[in-house]
Amino acid sequence: MNIGTSTPFIGDIRREWEWVRVGIEEILDKQPELTFRPEDVYAECVNGTATLFIDNNNNFAVTTIETDRHTGKKTFLIWLAWCSSKGLKHYSFIGMYVPFFEKVARDFQCSFVENRTSLQKLGEHYKNTGWQLNTMIFTKEL
Repeated sequence: MNIGTSTPFIGDIRREWEWVRVGIEEILDKQPELTFRPEDVYAECVNGTATLFIDNNNNFAVTTIETDRHTGKKTFLIWLAWCSSKGLKHYSFIGMYVPFFEKVARDFQCSFVENRTSLQKLGEHYKNTGWQLNTMIFTKEL
């Protein structure tokens, strides 16, 4: 497998759904606090509020753009990322293509690139590769 030798491109969620769904389900299994279903991701991509990026190795990222209602600054959010190879971590897809995603974010006049996770190991990886921790969210179920 030649990881990182292809450039990500926009995928059609309808055509890629069978394997993308597997990745989304794996993400949800590892992070049960996430509140969406695989079908929600599908709907967001079909409706154009999220974008599916894939590469030639069946790895993917789903992105959205969020606008700060106070400043108007836009954030390019890498909502989900997954690698098909069991030997790779989900963050490998982001790590392989950071320059690509930064360029896409700039093309959309975004001020920030963001990724969120509840997995401590991923958080440590991000901090060690130049990402900055901006906030932590604690919740208590009532």
